[in-house]
Amino acid sequence: MRKTLLTYVKPHVQEDPLAMVLGITYLGASLERAQIPVELCDERIVNDAYMREAIERNDVIGFDALTPNIRRAIAWAKYAKSRGKLTIMGGPHASVDQGIFLDSGHFDFVLKGEAEETLPQFLQALEGNDWKAMGEVPGLAAMRDGQLAIDNAAPPLIKKLDELPLPARHLLPMERYFQLNPEKLAYIFTTRGCPFKCIFCQKELTGRGFRVRSTELIVDELEHIVKTYNPGVILFVDEILTLRKKRIHEMCDEILRRGLKFEWIANTRADCVDYPLLKHMHRAGCRRIYYGWESGSQRMLDVLKKDLTPEVIVEAARMTRRAGIWAKVYLIVGSPGETKADIEETEKVLKLAGPDLVRVSVFNPLIGTESWDGYLANIDLTDLSENYVSSNRSAYQHEHFTQVELEELRKNMVRSYERWYYGYPQRTKRFMERALYYLENPQFGRKRLGRALGLVPPPRSESVADRVMAESKAQAAG
Repeated sequence: MRKTLLTYVKPHVQEDPLAMVLGITYLGASLERAQIPVELCDERIVNDAYMREAIERNDVIGFDALTPNIRRAIAWAKYAKSRGKLTIMGGPHASVDQGIFLDSGHFDFVLKGEAEETLPQFLQALEGNDWKAMGEVPGLAAMRDGQLAIDNAAPPLIKKLDELPLPARHLLPMERYFQLNPEKLAYIFTTRGCPFKCIFCQKELTGRGFRVRSTELIVDELEHIVKTYNPGVILFVDEILTLRKKRIHEMCDEILRRGLKFEWIANTRADCVDYPLLKHMHRAGCRRIYYGWESGSQRMLDVLKKDLTPEVIVEAARMTRRAGIWAKVYLIVGSPGETKADIEETEKVLKLAGPDLVRVSVFNPLIGTESWDGYLANIDLTDLSENYVSSNRSAYQHEHFTQVELEELRKNMVRSYERWYYGYPQRTKRFMERALYYLENPQFGRKRLGRALGLVPPPRSESVADRVMAESKAQAAG
């Protein structure tokens, strides 16, 4: 049986905290279940020499890359083809723009849509060089003799997420991630899809619906992660973790019932939380929430189809702080038609809400989104084909700002907010809010006061890397 290498291509700039990837680990688990030999490689934690060796060891080279990094994936595919390998591309960008890969001449196949079921089906057909069977693989596009021989529609979304195997974390060096990330961050998915209609989101891969895993299996996986890897923190990478509040209450109850002790982070929307839920999440270990606000201007929120108001944003931030949870927010500058007045409105809302960290990106219309279709006339396609897109640059030609001005606005918004946030009036206000929180939650107040006085030791978390090092030293000594 041909051996398959599934690779995650590193970004040109690592903007997010380094942590394991989930996409290729889900695919790796599906191949293991089908008894297909597989190796995983995350280029972010290896060097080019290792990547070349991994390509040499395998027969079929699969790539996964986000839109900003597709040119790097194409470059690696070119190398793999030069070594006589078969190449295949998957993921969100491949699901909306197969041509950029197939037309490059460096990819034999593209697999669109969720691939946990279709990738094993494809590889089994490939093993027998059975083009008839390959023609029946949903989502497969294939080149043969320089021509597009197969172009199948993406498969239906996987409805029963509980039937998927758990991610094959054992196929990646988890201790390496923990060595490179001081927080020892781990990831988990509990849902797929998002029903909201924000114009900048690619939805081809996971869809507009909302599919959930069962509470028991979610907490089983959490327990496995905690007991096997002892991470510092677990990030729920769901697009909107708290869309259905009842399921999060149930998950928190089960975490508490099992006595699991770990810190975790949620991604969600400002209109998908309330104070009782936030308090429950905190009791179960949630210490941070990441909110996608995008703007504090109602006009821009409407342009982006966020279906939010500044009032809801501010109230969610205040509830989050009152519940003892730290908030990080994502904003966008340079949305279509945005003016200096809109940016000033956002800055006012930021100070009313008082989140703990602000991350600002430049508006980027991606192919396969409503923003691409609606604003194509403003996109410099030559720039897009020659340069990376990222949080601080875009090929979108704005009506009121140059790219240099947008970058300055982006930086200044963060700088101005941080100066305000760390000023003594705001520090005093946060101190008073924390004091009120500890009065409301004396069990946490006692611990915090005890640590401040040196009476209670800080929590200690031993990583896999620590254990491996200790075991190595013990073996050397023995």
